[in-house]
Parts: sequence; structure tokens; C-alpha cells
Amino acid sequence: MICGPGEPYVLVTGCGSGLGHALVRALEGLSFPVAAFSRDDNSLTTLFPPPSPPASTWHFFADLGNFERMDSLLDTLLAAWGPPSLMVHNASVLHHRGPLWEEETRHVTETLRTNLEVPAFFVSRLVPAMIRAKRGGHVFISSTVGREPRANWGSYAISKAGVESLSANLALELPPPLFSFTLNPGPVATKMRRKAYPVTDPAVPRTPDSAAAVLTRFFVKLCTHDAGRALNGCKLNLNQLEEEEEDV
Repeated sequence: MICGPGEPYVLVTGCGSGLGHALVRALEGLSFPVAAFSRDDNSLTTLFPPPSPPASTWHFFADLGNFERMDSLLDTLLAAWGPPSLMVHNASVLHHRGPLWEEETRHVTETLRTNLEVPAFFVSRLVPAMIRAKRGGHVFISSTVGREPRANWGSYAISKAGVESLSANLALELPPPLFSFTLNPGPVATKMRRKAYPVTDPAVPRTPDSAAAVLTRFFVKLCTHDAGRALNGCKLNLNQLEEEEEDV
């Protein structure tokens, strides 16, 4: 499937591993176009060209917190494909489990930058184009600790609470048919999950591929059936989506 201006596609951040990587693979499995933004771990400076069939993923490698670089990449993407039908704010970091005052300042800065400032930047760059195109929506991958305060989650919990507020305020401001909501995937067996619970996990996490399978079907529906506005301002959970699938 070749993507052109005005055609549906999904933009996902944090695609280097974990849930983001699984989402890209699942979308590729459906031949659904996706713009995949990943952290530049290898100092890549070359912009990969748009995909040619049968490929459907356009890869972008950069430090998401380098807004000058991101501005340039988004200009390139918007010129070629237009605004995404769905922006999945997935990129996130967790450095610290413990009291906030014991967290290193550099970790607090990076956590707030990646988890909160980056989504706010993407919103500011993409929403004007979405309004002009009269389509598009934002899904913010959230966390239980962003919705319910819990001790010893430090700046990660603060950043996720900020994401909840960002989505809620954005939902009040977006004109129809644009939309914004948060989605808590619950326990997923990622590197971040293992870092959060290095000894004993209190839950039984699902695999990233299992979570991505449910989410991808849901995301494609949002892109192709104009179903997002009805969810504007909502706080969703992956289990809820799975139960609704079973009821259909």
C-alpha cells in the first residue's frame, strides 16, 4: 500500500523496541502505512526515503527531544504524506523507582522531556495540519501511575499525569472530527516493565505482540471509519478494547 497526501497512515513514536516496535510490525502485517519515529542510537544522519512497495513503513531516526531536528523531519513527512490519521504518542522512559528527591536531576529532565515535552511538541506541529485536513487524532499511551498517584514512581508518574492532562485539555480544544484520548495498555513485558519490577512482577504481563495485535485492529478502525471523535477526552484501557472485541 503506497501512502500519498490525504491517505490514511499512523505515526508512532518510540519504535525501537517494546510495544512501539510491535505496533509497527503489526501495522506492516496489514500493509497499513506507518511513519515510525525511533531514538537515534547509532548517530544516524541519513533520512531514509519513503517506502516503496511492498514496504509500508517510513523510518525516521532521531533524538525525539531535539526539536530543531524533529521540526525538519516533520516538514518532510507532512510534505509527502500530509498529517497522520492517527498519532500514537508511545515514546517513554523510566529511570527511577523510589522517592522523587532521590532521583538524579538529569534523569528527571530526560523523563519529563521524553514523556511529556515530546508529545506536546508533536501536538503543536501536527494539529494545525490536521485542522486544515479536517481529520486526525492523538492517542497518548498512558499508565496506571499517571491516573492514580502511587509512591516511588518519581518523575515517571509525574510525566504520565501530565500526559493525562495534556490529552484532556487537547480534547476540549480540538474541533470535530479531530480527537484525543489516553490509552493504558496495562502490564506489557517490555524492558521498561522489567526495570520497574526487576525481582517480582505483581502482574502477569502480556507480550508486546499480543498487546499490539489488539491495538492495531483498533487503530486501523479509527483511521478508516472516522470513529475517533466519539472517544474524544476518554481514558481507555487495553482490557476494555479486548472485551469489546469479544462482544462483537
